[in-house]
Order: sequence, then structure tokens, then C-alpha cells
Amino acid sequence: MGKERKEKILELLKERERTPKELASLFNVSLMTIYRDIKELEKEGLVERKHGVIRLKEEDENQRECVICSKDIDGRFNVILFLKEGKRVQACCPHCGLMAFRKFSDKVESILMKDFITCNPVNGFGCWYVVGSDIAPCCSPSAFAFVDKLMAERFSKGFGGKVLGFEEALEELHRLMSLGRRVYLSL
Repeated sequence: MGKERKEKILELLKERERTPKELASLFNVSLMTIYRDIKELEKEGLVERKHGVIRLKEEDENQRECVICSKDIDGRFNVILFLKEGKRVQACCPHCGLMAFRKFSDKVESILMKDFITCNPVNGFGCWYVVGSDIAPCCSPSAFAFVDKLMAERFSKGFGGKVLGFEEALEELHRLMSLGRRVYLSL
């Protein structure tokens, strides 16, 4: 029922802003239930709370913060995830880009990474990743995207880390994060 209610909430918000109390009344549920639904929709980046009302989140073509860590987006490492509903979200680096893919996986149509060597945009699904190297210019554990496997291997020889394809990089990053390694953000 929660999924259906969240879909209906989104439909109602297309008409106009609503208060949580109004939504609770429309669905004949408690305010606590509506707040849980709103919190989930906020996590998905679909709605926002402003001044006591809930509204659809406006798509910001110039998103300035990472969808995962809220760090400022730096054009050298940024990752763009294109979602099925025509929206896009950005991450500050391949580390957060891979984490964002885990978060939005069922909604992601494509991922645009930047090759670490050339800074050219590349298909994130076809990249080679070096995960867990000794250097971390952005988030930690580090992840770097390479279009060329040989370049990824050379980087790994010099700075450590594992050279992995997309799926393996997702799993390795998840494994490293679940070990309780602290995430360092360079500010």
C-alpha cells in the first residue's frame, strides 16, 4: 500500500503543493505515516519540504551538490546519472557515482563518468575502475574511472587499488564501505 500511496502523493503534488496534514486526511492515515512516505520520497530526490508544504522537487540543471555526500560538484570528477523519468542527478566523483547507482539502480538509464586521464565523458557501464587506491582526491575509499583497461592497470601499479569492471567495482566499493572504513571528504 505504501508504494501506491507514494505514487498517488506524487500525482497530487503535480497539481499543487500540499501540507502533510492535508495528505494524511486525503489518504485517511496518520501524520506519522505521511511523514514516512515524504521522507522516502525526499531520499529519492522527488519531493522537498518548504515552509510547511510538500512539493515536487524542481529539477536543477545546475545541481551544485553531490547527491550522496553533498560535497560541491567539481567538473573534473563529476558523474551524471540519467534517470528513466527524464531527470538526472550528479555525484562528485566515481565513488559517489557508484553509490548513487546502488541507490537509484532501478531508475538509472545511463551513467556518464569522466575518464581520469583525459577527463572526456565516457559510458560508466563500460569503464574500468580502480577502487581503493592509496590516493583519494575526493571521497574515500577512492574510485577512479578509466576508458582504457591498460591505463587503469598502470595507475593501479603506481598507486594501488583493484582494477575492476562496473559490477565488480560496485561490489568492491560496497564491501570496503561495509568494513567500517571511514569516509574522508576533502574540503
